[in-house]
Amino acid sequence: MPALNIHAQTDISKYVGKYGDWMPGGQALTTELELKPNGTFTLRTVDYVYPQTFEGYTNQGNWILKDGEVFLNPGLKRREPVINVIEKQIGGKDSIEIKVNHYVELYENEILIGKKKTDFDILTLYFNKKRKYKHLVKKGYNMRRCIWAPRIRNRVDLDSAKTFKIAKTSIEKIGVYTYGFTTFLELETQNPKSDYFEIDIIVPVDKERMPRNKKVIIKGKKAYFYEVMGELKKSLNPLYRKTV
Repeated sequence: MPALNIHAQTDISKYVGKYGDWMPGGQALTTELELKPNGTFTLRTVDYVYPQTFEGYTNQGNWILKDGEVFLNPGLKRREPVINVIEKQIGGKDSIEIKVNHYVELYENEILIGKKKTDFDILTLYFNKKRKYKHLVKKGYNMRRCIWAPRIRNRVDLDSAKTFKIAKTSIEKIGVYTYGFTTFLELETQNPKSDYFEIDIIVPVDKERMPRNKKVIIKGKKAYFYEVMGELKKSLNPLYRKTV
């Protein structure tokens, strides 16, 4: 048995260390991940749910090595958003009215501590097909803080009631995507002739922003950490192991 323990420790030893996007002064610019030999980690990084805020979070947890890949907090299932739709056929109108409600469920230490109706910067809906999409934005929102940022196409500025109208058509399904989502969520309608839809979007968020079953791929001195649409991308800049 002692031999097996030594072997397991040897297996993880080459992964133990500090990884980050180091600046010349030795500090991490955005992300610093320390994998400790006792199977715990410390992570400092930006808000992965709302990265546009650039707010930083620091938290701790456990890590394991599985099939050559590192998993942070493998026992925590990723939280998934939920969408619900109420639809009505009112009749007598030449357009379809859509209302959007956005909620955040806040968890702390795995306990739900509150649910709050919140504003959102940008949210994408599509009707029947993804190419028939609308980018819903709050009044005054400007994504082009940088001159290189793309222009928001098919933009709809919402009123204070978070409603808008589209030309009357037969809607068979609605797709939703916004911050906190890893992919579009899609619901089929009950009545394609409905002309009023109220969409509830619920995004569960950990107050600590802890990683949940987060995969990290380490190759030599590089740690691939960043994700797009919930998938780890080696094409993004890696973190580098800090040399003593």
